[in-house]
Amino acid sequence: MNRTRLDSDQVRDAILQISGALDLRMGGPSDMQFDLQPGHHVTPKVDYAKFDVDGPQARRRSVYRFLFRTLPDPFMDALDCPAGDQLTPVRNASVTVQQALAMWNDAFIVHSADRLAQRLEMLAKKPNEQIRLACELALSRPPTQNELQDFGEYVGKHGLANFCRVLLNSNEFMFVN
Repeated sequence: MNRTRLDSDQVRDAILQISGALDLRMGGPSDMQFDLQPGHHVTPKVDYAKFDVDGPQARRRSVYRFLFRTLPDPFMDALDCPAGDQLTPVRNASVTVQQALAMWNDAFIVHSADRLAQRLEMLAKKPNEQIRLACELALSRPPTQNELQDFGEYVGKHGLANFCRVLLNSNEFMFVN
């Protein structure tokens, strides 16, 4: 079977789940994950950068996101989230540089990696235990002995939060085999 990249919604929800932030509450109105201000004429100003990525609206499953049809969320758009103003019977599944940049630099990713690192520090005290737990949460498997050594060196040099970003960007996290 060919590898398949997770859909944008699946990536976002998986990141929320492993960082311990996913709100599983069902139903209710959609959550606007952007700042909305009056604009010129009829079109309002929509700013995704001003949205609080730590707020309660940022924790809901992706299916409850409010889609602004003409101005898509840049992070979700980079991951091939279908536009809200078009019919999409089949989703695109591309692999692009923009996706890698979004998965490394987006405020949601940086904040989620920090939150995952805090969760790991609360659940495990030793770096090797934190690395094991991170691999089990993100990759659904324990690290190999070589990985444990390499990851330990990386954590020692760059910190646990950056290691979490590396895991979130790994092919093993992003793709289903």
